[in-house]
Amino acid sequence: MARRSSSSQEVLLGLLTVEPMSGYDLGQSIRTSIGFFWNESYGQIYPNLKQLAAAGLVTAKTEKQKGKPDRQVYSITPSGRAHLEEWLAVEPQPEVPRNELLLKLFFGAQAGPETVTGYVERMAQRERGYLEKFRQIERELLSQMRRYPDAPYWRMAARFGQLEVEAHLRWAEETLKALRKMEAGRQRSAIGKEKRHAGK
Repeated sequence: MARRSSSSQEVLLGLLTVEPMSGYDLGQSIRTSIGFFWNESYGQIYPNLKQLAAAGLVTAKTEKQKGKPDRQVYSITPSGRAHLEEWLAVEPQPEVPRNELLLKLFFGAQAGPETVTGYVERMAQRERGYLEKFRQIERELLSQMRRYPDAPYWRMAARFGQLEVEAHLRWAEETLKALRKMEAGRQRSAIGKEKRHAGK
């Protein structure tokens, strides 16, 4: 297969080393296992599964379901494992960060602290939710350690995410203190101006 900049197909191959799955199962697995650092939509999953099958990297088997439509269950082939190993041997490329919150904060003087405070407050709320999710993932991984040989690696990846979220939350809390202090200073300054105008 030709080398692509996207790793979408390799993600599917990697997940299929755990167990055979349908396209729907793969989407759910992505959401619950690697969703904190990688996302694939069903619009990407199904075309990629067809391409992988056409290349002989996965096989598809139709499973009958009582009262439900048949489903296609995919399994990785030896060629698929070889392709995955080849991809794993390639050095990961650094990502160029893009963060609209930080961009708007950078230009925050043009809007005032009260505007960006709301953005940071909502970010902190999201990060608290992510942190609870990571703690749940860690508990689940601990219970799966004996079942899956990959589990220690899953835990390492989840730990990175947890520490990153903790850092984001700490930054958000520090930034909120600074923004609220700036906002209070602006309000005091505005009140002082009103008093001086009233005294004239």
